[in-house]
Amino acid sequence: MIIPETKRRIASPSSPYGAREARGVSCWELFEGYVTATRRAPKTVIRWRAVFLQMQKDFADISAEGITEDMARSWIAGLVTEGRSANTVREVWLSASRTVFGWGLRHKRISKNPFSDIYVDVPKKMRLRETKAFRPEEAAVILRAALTYGHPKTMQERARRWVPWLCAYSGARAGEITQMRSIDVQERAGFYVMNITPEAGSTKTHNARIVPIHSHLVEQGFIEFVRRSGSGPLFYHPRKDKAEPDDPLKPRRSRADTTRAHLSDWVRELGITDPELKPMHAWRETFKQIADRVGIPEKVHDEITGHTQKTIARGYGRPTVEDMAEALKKFPRYSLN
Repeated sequence: MIIPETKRRIASPSSPYGAREARGVSCWELFEGYVTATRRAPKTVIRWRAVFLQMQKDFADISAEGITEDMARSWIAGLVTEGRSANTVREVWLSASRTVFGWGLRHKRISKNPFSDIYVDVPKKMRLRETKAFRPEEAAVILRAALTYGHPKTMQERARRWVPWLCAYSGARAGEITQMRSIDVQERAGFYVMNITPEAGSTKTHNARIVPIHSHLVEQGFIEFVRRSGSGPLFYHPRKDKAEPDDPLKPRRSRADTTRAHLSDWVRELGITDPELKPMHAWRETFKQIADRVGIPEKVHDEITGHTQKTIARGYGRPTVEDMAEALKKFPRYSLN
């Protein structure tokens, strides 16, 4: 049995669903409880915060317990507009609602999840591009532009100089690279590695992984750049106001995320404007494509990029960092001629 935390009588309705007695937690209180308990990544909280602010407004007179499946279905359907695609509603709005209400159900804050059986039909998009990877000429445009920052003077120039090349030779997510610190670049027996760790910011899997650094990056001077950079972040200035902790329900965008966003804008300014192409994430697709082409085993390049193994069996006998470094020798150097 659900024990109501609050009971309030609504005198004048502000919700399109009409006035009614509201018992139990509000939609926002449910979101607050979920965020406090699960400590989701700030990027997720920022994205989902808008969902629950709107939900709290639209269901101002109704508690989370009072939302029926019909109400939820009507609300989700009404979110699809000219400015908000069905895909966005499915992947952000419905996903956030279903997850948070599911958490509330498991923890007996509510007695049902009205979003559990709701689905959003997404029209199949016309694809005009054969792959989400960069074409050779697109990759060359970005990498040539990066090389023009031979002596970067600002953090933004540092990021433009090194992040595209690091992504190109590792398939790492751009945010994993922009949050890197000098101490995350380490030497092993005969080669260098990047420690992509949640200690530096956030990682999708919440797990650290060690990624070998391609020899071409070493020859370009990346290790010397790291050594000259001190002990802090490589591509952004840390905030000076750390004494005041973030509000977990209203986290600030990280400096690393801001740097990543600036890089995406910069790539667009270089003329890589195809809307089907993600300007930084495409390096991930490109790396996998080339790795397959040159015969690096899928299990190995999955480990390099941090992709989950497809089966439990493939999770056994994971490649070592030495295995990955040896395999990366097959990965060809980018030629800009």
